[in-house]
Amino acid sequence: MFANTKGWRRIIPWLVVGKIVYLAAVCLAVRFWPDFDEEKSNEINARWFDSASGRSPPEVPTGIRRHFATWDAEHYLFLSEAGYSEGEKSCAFYPLWPLVIRWFSVLTGGSHLIGGMVLANLFSLAAWTIFYHVAARRFGETVAFWALVFLIVFPGSLFYQFIYSESLFFLLLMLLWLGLERNRYGLAWIAAFLLPLTRGVGVFSVLPIGWQWLMRRRWRWLEKWQWLDAERQRLRSGDSVDVRWPAYTIMAAPPLGLTLYFALLWVWTGNPFEGFEAQKFWGVHSIGNLWNLPKFIIGFFEPTTWHGFRGSVLDRCAFMLLIYCFPLIWRLGKDMVMWTYILGILSAMSGTLTSFTRFASCVFPMFIALAVFFVGMKRKWPLMIFVVLSVVLHAILLWRFVNFRWAG
Repeated sequence: MFANTKGWRRIIPWLVVGKIVYLAAVCLAVRFWPDFDEEKSNEINARWFDSASGRSPPEVPTGIRRHFATWDAEHYLFLSEAGYSEGEKSCAFYPLWPLVIRWFSVLTGGSHLIGGMVLANLFSLAAWTIFYHVAARRFGETVAFWALVFLIVFPGSLFYQFIYSESLFFLLLMLLWLGLERNRYGLAWIAAFLLPLTRGVGVFSVLPIGWQWLMRRRWRWLEKWQWLDAERQRLRSGDSVDVRWPAYTIMAAPPLGLTLYFALLWVWTGNPFEGFEAQKFWGVHSIGNLWNLPKFIIGFFEPTTWHGFRGSVLDRCAFMLLIYCFPLIWRLGKDMVMWTYILGILSAMSGTLTSFTRFASCVFPMFIALAVFFVGMKRKWPLMIFVVLSVVLHAILLWRFVNFRWAG
């Protein structure tokens, strides 16, 4: 079940070259064919950074660099340079990513923008490599290759190249997955601890961790569920180790990470729940939405634009793609269902599908399911059509993002 593979070493040069070509093409496009609406940018900045603390955002970059610091990237740069304070709307964003940018900026001459861009691409490069490696060991190199292709060309994956938390979050996610699959519990613990500091949904990583622990234990009451046999056989086919104490320890890591998040905000702002208070300004994501199923269903059937901050048809299509893949994800492994639930379903419900195309770029079981589906087809033209459609939508959202139109 766990095949040995060294294919990940062969894909690294291709990923590096691909990123260089990608970013070079973006730079050339915004240099010679810019369509940046400066007036609209200033209007949005004034609204987004109007804070009760009275602080002003850092000086907005000019020229070509301005295209790489739009929307959420501005908030992360603001937090990396100015830090957290009471009444700041940017406090809604989690702290690990801006802190890492701040620490790394000493190596980029104090430029947080350059530091953030470098880190985003390094982290996503590492995350994609780990994703391929773990997927190849479990599902085969052909499936892993196409899963990686689908992940990279997915429209929401444009944010892996820019100063958004997706690159760091996905890297930690892959380190946790690797740690659980290979029984590297120290690595898994660190990743699980840091995930809630990167994005709130990271605390729910306790579910797949707990699921693995449950399947490795010999519970008599589970023997009557025949559909669990394959899952338990797969785990028993891995490394044979005593997992009693590491499993409990890893399950404690996400809550401890969330506790540190509250402690940091308490020190910085005087209110451990300042992040939740800041979320009220955006009026989108709320933990109360997770059990408000009627609101989610009604919101799903109320699209208002093909792609926008709210009511996006594209976000709803991405969610439908996830639902279409769900039966196959179920057959891939019940742990994949757990990952899909916390990364896809919870992310969709918390904000009523707001920015779901971006969030879906981290739902790695969906891309594995797509790869299994298309690789199993005798005819390859549906695969090519899907790739081309993804590339076109990716390019459209990329153009919108670098020109301060909403992309996710």
